[in-house]
Amino acid sequence: MRAMTMAAAMAVAGLWGGAAFAQGTGSPTQLAMAFPADARVAYVDVDRVAAISAEGRAASASLEALRAKKAADLEERQKRLGSLQERLNVGASVLNAAAAAALQREFQRGQVDLRRASEDAQADLEHARAETLQTFSAKLFPIIGEVAKEKKIWAVFGKESGLAWHDPATDLSEEVAKRLDAAAVGK
Repeated sequence: MRAMTMAAAMAVAGLWGGAAFAQGTGSPTQLAMAFPADARVAYVDVDRVAAISAEGRAASASLEALRAKKAADLEERQKRLGSLQERLNVGASVLNAAAAAALQREFQRGQVDLRRASEDAQADLEHARAETLQTFSAKLFPIIGEVAKEKKIWAVFGKESGLAWHDPATDLSEEVAKRLDAAAVGK
Protein backbone atom coordinates (compact mmCIF):
# COMPACT_ATOMS: atom_id res chain seq x y z
CA MET A 1 0.00 0.00 0.00
CA ARG A 2 2.88 2.35 0.80
CA ALA A 3 4.32 1.82 -2.68
CA MET A 4 0.95 2.79 -4.13
CA THR A 5 0.76 5.93 -2.05
CA MET A 6 4.33 6.98 -2.87
CA ALA A 7 3.82 6.39 -6.58
CA ALA A 8 0.60 8.36 -6.54
CA ALA A 9 2.09 11.13 -4.46
CA MET A 10 4.93 11.57 -6.91
CA ALA A 11 2.67 11.30 -9.93
CA VAL A 12 -0.16 13.47 -8.73
CA ALA A 13 2.16 16.12 -7.35
CA GLY A 14 2.48 17.41 -10.90
CA LEU A 15 -1.28 17.47 -11.34
CA TRP A 16 -2.09 19.26 -8.14
CA GLY A 17 0.78 21.64 -8.62
CA GLY A 18 -0.73 22.82 -11.90
CA ALA A 19 1.51 20.96 -14.37
CA ALA A 20 0.26 20.40 -17.89
CA PHE A 21 -0.46 16.95 -19.25
CA ALA A 22 1.03 16.65 -22.68
CA GLN A 23 1.49 12.91 -23.15
CA GLY A 24 -1.01 10.26 -24.12
CA THR A 25 -3.04 11.89 -26.85
CA GLY A 26 -4.60 8.68 -28.14
CA SER A 27 -8.24 8.05 -27.42
CA PRO A 28 -9.06 5.61 -24.61
CA THR A 29 -10.43 3.17 -27.20
CA GLN A 30 -7.21 3.26 -29.24
CA LEU A 31 -5.13 2.72 -26.13
CA ALA A 32 -7.29 -0.16 -24.88
CA MET A 33 -7.23 -1.89 -28.26
CA ALA A 34 -3.44 -1.60 -28.46
CA PHE A 35 -2.93 -3.39 -25.15
CA PRO A 36 -1.29 -6.78 -25.80
CA ALA A 37 -3.57 -9.63 -24.79
CA ASP A 38 -0.67 -11.75 -23.50
CA ALA A 39 0.89 -8.98 -21.36
CA ARG A 40 1.36 -9.81 -17.68
CA VAL A 41 2.91 -6.53 -16.55
CA ALA A 42 1.49 -3.06 -17.22
CA TYR A 43 1.82 0.52 -16.10
CA VAL A 44 -0.51 3.39 -15.30
CA ASP A 45 0.26 7.04 -15.99
CA VAL A 46 -1.53 8.59 -13.01
CA ASP A 47 -1.05 12.11 -14.40
CA ARG A 48 -2.84 11.09 -17.57
CA VAL A 49 -5.62 9.38 -15.63
CA ALA A 50 -6.08 12.56 -13.61
CA ALA A 51 -6.07 14.69 -16.76
CA ILE A 52 -8.61 12.65 -18.71
CA SER A 53 -10.93 11.53 -15.93
CA ALA A 54 -13.83 13.62 -14.70
CA GLU A 55 -12.74 12.85 -11.13
CA GLY A 56 -9.23 14.17 -11.75
CA ARG A 57 -10.39 17.28 -13.60
CA ALA A 58 -12.88 18.08 -10.82
CA ALA A 59 -10.18 17.70 -8.18
CA SER A 60 -7.83 19.91 -10.16
CA ALA A 61 -10.53 22.56 -10.63
CA SER A 62 -11.32 22.50 -6.93
CA LEU A 63 -7.68 23.04 -6.03
CA GLU A 64 -7.35 25.81 -8.60
CA ALA A 65 -10.41 27.57 -7.15
CA LEU A 66 -8.90 27.40 -3.67
CA ARG A 67 -5.56 28.69 -4.99
CA ALA A 68 -7.30 31.60 -6.75
CA LYS A 69 -9.26 32.47 -3.60
CA LYS A 70 -6.09 32.47 -1.48
CA ALA A 71 -4.24 34.53 -4.11
CA ALA A 72 -7.02 37.13 -4.18
CA ASP A 73 -6.95 37.41 -0.39
CA LEU A 74 -3.17 37.87 -0.40
CA GLU A 75 -3.41 40.43 -3.20
CA GLU A 76 -5.94 42.43 -1.18
CA ARG A 77 -3.68 42.34 1.88
CA GLN A 78 -0.74 43.43 -0.29
CA LYS A 79 -2.77 46.39 -1.59
CA ARG A 80 -3.61 47.45 1.97
CA LEU A 81 0.04 47.20 2.90
CA GLY A 82 0.99 49.27 -0.16
CA SER A 83 -1.52 51.90 0.88
CA LEU A 84 0.03 52.03 4.35
CA GLN A 85 3.50 52.34 2.79
CA GLU A 86 2.30 55.21 0.65
CA ARG A 87 0.75 56.94 3.67
CA LEU A 88 4.06 56.52 5.49
CA ASN A 89 6.06 57.97 2.59
CA VAL A 90 3.72 60.91 1.99
CA GLY A 91 2.95 61.65 5.63
CA ALA A 92 6.47 61.31 7.02
CA SER A 93 7.16 65.02 6.65
CA VAL A 94 3.74 66.18 7.89
CA LEU A 95 3.03 63.77 10.76
CA ASN A 96 4.26 64.36 14.26
CA ALA A 97 6.61 61.75 15.75
CA ALA A 98 3.87 59.89 17.66
CA ALA A 99 1.58 59.62 14.61
CA ALA A 100 4.47 58.56 12.36
CA ALA A 101 5.51 55.90 14.90
CA ALA A 102 1.93 54.61 15.14
CA LEU A 103 1.68 54.43 11.36
CA GLN A 104 5.06 52.65 11.21
CA ARG A 105 3.84 50.07 13.77
CA GLU A 106 0.66 49.56 11.79
CA PHE A 107 2.73 49.00 8.65
CA GLN A 108 4.98 46.49 10.44
CA ARG A 109 1.91 44.64 11.77
CA GLY A 110 0.57 44.58 8.22
CA GLN A 111 3.84 43.05 7.00
CA VAL A 112 3.68 40.36 9.68
CA ASP A 113 0.00 39.77 8.89
CA LEU A 114 0.76 39.39 5.18
CA ARG A 115 3.62 37.00 5.87
CA ARG A 116 1.46 34.89 8.19
CA ALA A 117 -1.46 34.93 5.76
CA SER A 118 0.89 33.81 3.00
CA GLU A 119 2.24 30.97 5.13
CA ASP A 120 -1.29 29.98 6.15
CA ALA A 121 -2.45 30.02 2.53
CA GLN A 122 0.49 27.82 1.53
CA ALA A 123 -0.27 25.40 4.37
CA ASP A 124 -3.97 25.34 3.45
CA LEU A 125 -3.11 24.56 -0.18
CA GLU A 126 -0.68 21.80 0.80
CA HIS A 127 -3.29 20.31 3.13
CA ALA A 128 -5.92 20.47 0.38
CA ARG A 129 -3.50 18.85 -2.09
CA ALA A 130 -2.72 16.05 0.35
CA GLU A 131 -6.41 15.47 1.08
CA THR A 132 -7.26 15.52 -2.62
CA LEU A 133 -4.44 13.10 -3.37
CA GLN A 134 -5.62 10.74 -0.65
CA THR A 135 -9.20 10.84 -1.89
CA PHE A 136 -8.15 10.41 -5.53
CA SER A 137 -5.80 7.54 -4.66
CA ALA A 138 -8.46 5.79 -2.58
CA LYS A 139 -10.72 5.78 -5.64
CA LEU A 140 -7.99 5.08 -8.21
CA PHE A 141 -6.08 2.12 -6.80
CA PRO A 142 -9.00 -0.29 -6.40
CA ILE A 143 -9.90 0.42 -10.02
CA ILE A 144 -6.33 -0.28 -11.10
CA GLY A 145 -6.65 -3.62 -9.31
CA GLU A 146 -9.96 -4.40 -11.01
CA VAL A 147 -8.58 -3.64 -14.47
CA ALA A 148 -5.44 -5.65 -13.74
CA LYS A 149 -7.47 -8.67 -12.62
CA GLU A 150 -9.73 -8.46 -15.68
CA LYS A 151 -6.70 -8.39 -17.96
CA LYS A 152 -4.93 -11.07 -15.92
CA ILE A 153 -2.04 -8.70 -15.19
CA TRP A 154 0.41 -9.78 -12.51
CA ALA A 155 1.81 -6.35 -11.66
CA VAL A 156 1.02 -2.74 -12.48
CA PHE A 157 3.71 -0.10 -12.17
CA GLY A 158 3.20 3.62 -11.96
CA LYS A 159 4.72 5.30 -15.01
CA GLU A 160 6.39 7.82 -12.73
CA SER A 161 7.95 5.36 -10.30
CA GLY A 162 7.32 2.10 -8.48
CA LEU A 163 4.64 -0.46 -8.11
CA ALA A 164 1.03 0.72 -8.25
CA TRP A 165 -0.67 -2.68 -7.87
CA HIS A 166 0.31 -6.33 -7.88
CA ASP A 167 -1.29 -9.72 -7.66
CA PRO A 168 -0.44 -10.91 -4.14
CA ALA A 169 0.32 -14.33 -5.60
CA THR A 170 3.34 -12.83 -7.41
CA ASP A 171 4.90 -11.57 -4.17
CA LEU A 172 8.00 -13.62 -3.45
CA SER A 173 8.88 -11.76 -0.24
CA GLU A 174 7.93 -14.54 2.18
CA GLU A 175 9.69 -17.23 0.17
CA VAL A 176 12.81 -15.07 -0.15
CA ALA A 177 12.72 -14.28 3.59
CA LYS A 178 12.39 -17.99 4.48
CA ARG A 179 15.32 -18.88 2.23
CA LEU A 180 17.38 -16.04 3.66
CA ASP A 181 16.66 -17.27 7.19
CA ALA A 182 17.43 -20.86 6.16
CA ALA A 183 20.73 -19.76 4.64
CA ALA A 184 21.64 -17.92 7.84
CA VAL A 185 20.86 -20.98 9.98
CA GLY A 186 22.97 -23.19 7.69
CA LYS A 187 26.12 -21.11 8.31
